[in-house]
Amino acid sequence: MIGLLEIWRRRFQFVLIALIVTLISYLVLMINGLGVGLNDLAGSALRNWDADGIAYSQAAGLSVIRSELGTETVERIAAAEGVEESAPLGYVAANYRDAEDEIASAAFIGYDPGTIGEPDVINGEALSPSQRDGLLADKSFLKAAGLEVGDTVMVSLRLTSREFQIVGEIDEGAFFFQPAVYVLRSTWQELKYGTTEGVPVASVVLLKGDNLPGMQGDGFEVVDKSTAFANIEGVEGQQSTVTALRWFGYLIGAMVIGVFFYVLTIQKVPQIGVLKAIGASDFFVFRQLLLQVLTLSVAGLAVSVPLAWATEQALGSLPDAVPIAFTTGTYVTTCLALLATAIIGALFSIRQVFKTDPIIALGQQQ
Repeated sequence: MIGLLEIWRRRFQFVLIALIVTLISYLVLMINGLGVGLNDLAGSALRNWDADGIAYSQAAGLSVIRSELGTETVERIAAAEGVEESAPLGYVAANYRDAEDEIASAAFIGYDPGTIGEPDVINGEALSPSQRDGLLADKSFLKAAGLEVGDTVMVSLRLTSREFQIVGEIDEGAFFFQPAVYVLRSTWQELKYGTTEGVPVASVVLLKGDNLPGMQGDGFEVVDKSTAFANIEGVEGQQSTVTALRWFGYLIGAMVIGVFFYVLTIQKVPQIGVLKAIGASDFFVFRQLLLQVLTLSVAGLAVSVPLAWATEQALGSLPDAVPIAFTTGTYVTTCLALLATAIIGALFSIRQVFKTDPIIALGQQQ
């Protein structure tokens, strides 16, 4: 193909263009990975809850922080039509001291053993109803704190401190940009309110059953997990910012690629005139240009994707891990979007190809 032959003969020039495409692709991939990582940090624990619906206090505005449910409300939720299983959960943010005696924050989630709210333990043992001073720590908590299963950790809240033993490790993620820690619900009540009498018994209730999202009752409302995640404080603004940066990356990529190939097309007007003079059609010439764009874009992605993966691994190994993550969907979507924007950028040159007159172009070679 003429387009590929030109790339080989002018490889230094095209390598520079491919380098620009690689850098733009890498930038967009990193922005998308940052968006996924921030989403995981904001509420991957919520997404991992085994529930078809989540019930909030009707006056809380779908805020876990403000949602407080009493015993009677929790019972009404469990008895609502369509509910097959339920599990009350409590949430509170509390400080703890890590292995270096530095203060950090974690999301403490209270649950009842044996319910759908109980997390899966991947190391150690599950909490028993009698372990009021035990906790299950997410692996991100253990890494950040420098602790292991069997260690003790000092937790501070409401001007009081309390020592807990880490009895098990879980892989539930984070909540409200903090690593998740699971304790007994009675322990959560003591942490948040200082007593277990005359206080709310849960922040939310996990539900399993049919047609639960959208249900409302006396003092509660039920939504699906996607809606619950979108209403985590800070998530909406964060997603808007990441989405804007992503689209700016796509736009810049299309403009840069378009400008590069437009300039190259102008430089090649005499050669295009020769091709058209010997019978090549406008679409044949444009196909060669499009082939060059796709070749350089694929080459750039072939370098930027492994580079982004290596960056994720390197950042994840740091003591203070950067919230960046990639999924297969992230790679596929980003690559397809970048290829599409590259093609759109190439369309800037199609007018120049179509308006090239063979006679005038050949005259310019004289």
